[in-house]
Amino acid sequence: MRALPAALVLALAFTTACEPAQEAGTAPSKTAAAPAPASPSPTVTPNGVEKLPARDILARARKATTSAKSVRMHGRFKEGGEDYALDFRFSGRTKSTGRFSQGGQHVDLTRIGKAVYIKGNDAFWKEIGGKGAAQLFSGKSIKTTATNRDFADLAAFTDRGGLLAELLKVKGGWDTGKTGTVGGTPTVELVGPDGEKIHVATQGEPYLLLLDGGSANRLEFSAYNEQVDVQAPPSGTVVDADKLQ
Repeated sequence: MRALPAALVLALAFTTACEPAQEAGTAPSKTAAAPAPASPSPTVTPNGVEKLPARDILARARKATTSAKSVRMHGRFKEGGEDYALDFRFSGRTKSTGRFSQGGQHVDLTRIGKAVYIKGNDAFWKEIGGKGAAQLFSGKSIKTTATNRDFADLAAFTDRGGLLAELLKVKGGWDTGKTGTVGGTPTVELVGPDGEKIHVATQGEPYLLLLDGGSANRLEFSAYNEQVDVQAPPSGTVVDADKLQ
């Protein structure tokens, strides 16, 4: 997991080596999970974004997704022959919680304000710092900040706006594709130069619902504006990163 910065791995997975993307609204392959029912908005009023240029659709989708009270982002991706998975929930601008995993390693991340808590399993710490690190941090959460350079690659997953900015970057830009549905919600596609697709809701708020880079690279966005409970780990399990130096 340490070969590439985690956020960079995620961005690379959707902007290179894209598999043929599945059409929205069709049955998924055996290896692809069906999109979870989306919850874009309590209203079903058409928003008309499908009539806009691709750059304007993207701008509105990014703004709506970043501004939502809360959202869940979950899925899987492949990069460098490695399979990764993540499941994060974001609440407001400075609260989030979730897990990033690869193989037998995983790390749980929680952000509350400027504080970021990092709790890896023993396999994660062993990969990062050897057997000694696994023994030292087993069952513990390291408390750091979102601006600490030593943990910036992992903390990036707790920043909804920054993560979206990385995910939505492609060389050559996006083109408007077909209309369809994701989880029963009408959508319009934005298609990247390598066939990757963004599916944006055309009813209610123009939320991002699915980032589709093929069966091995899919991120779903759901549970918009639902209650998210983000709590700091028990104080007795917390290790202050500043005291490790």
